[in-house]
Amino acid sequence: MKPNFNCSLLIRFATSFLFVLCFVTTYGQGNTIATATGQPSLSEEMADHYRIIYEFLLEIKLSSQQKIRLQNGLAEYWEKDNTEAIAQTITDLKYYGKADELESLRNSSQKIIVEAFRRDINDPVSKIFIEAYDAAHPERVQLTKARTFKDLTGTWKRIDGLLAEKSYTGQPSGVSYTESETVEIFPDGKFKRTKVHTHYSGGCSQMDGTTEYGKIRVDGIKLVFEIQSGSEMLKNACAPSLNKQKKIKPHLEIFPWVIKPGPDNNNVLTLCWNTSNTTAVCFEKQ
Repeated sequence: MKPNFNCSLLIRFATSFLFVLCFVTTYGQGNTIATATGQPSLSEEMADHYRIIYEFLLEIKLSSQQKIRLQNGLAEYWEKDNTEAIAQTITDLKYYGKADELESLRNSSQKIIVEAFRRDINDPVSKIFIEAYDAAHPERVQLTKARTFKDLTGTWKRIDGLLAEKSYTGQPSGVSYTESETVEIFPDGKFKRTKVHTHYSGGCSQMDGTTEYGKIRVDGIKLVFEIQSGSEMLKNACAPSLNKQKKIKPHLEIFPWVIKPGPDNNNVLTLCWNTSNTTAVCFEKQ
């Protein structure tokens, strides 16, 4: 896989159904390179636009041989019916012709994009871009080195919330919530994740939380949580019958991930991973 161009999160995801429809209309013409079941065909025009996007973002120029390899690498996604890679490629293509957005991404996130490519070096498309980038910018190799499990170890935390409005009497009114989540990743490959959510609405408060334990590993651009044990609880002050506490069954959770500098390139690192096709969570290093 290749790094995401979600402007705020920089972790790649599949496109929406609506965009796929628009994409089919836009790229319905041109010579077909490859096809896949249930997907728009890959055309020469699409491959060219994809190349142009990345040449601009990475400040590179592919050789004639690299252009052919790139086209073949993209065609391989379609020929193998790699739905995830196809969807991600289509998502990238929506940036074609959007000079301001691409320039902003290049200025703010080039290092993160290259780092994600390095972690996915076995992918034929990623390999081509890394070759071209290192040849064009040898002085940046160390600045864009691939993150490893060692970079993940430590404590990461996020806090979110919404304050309730106050009525004319000065009492809280409307909806409010707070949410905190902490992930502790240990050098021996174990982790502990704790999440607490409180919600206030209509004069009633509710709190729910989870605690999970298990093993964690890095698989290229994917972060794999092997949840082995844990528990979840719910407490509702206005409806005690809803209160519950139960064990969490062992299961796997797998997310694309990236580590990036905090706002304004300060010394605080941020770990982000996708939780669905449209959402992601980010944690600051403690």
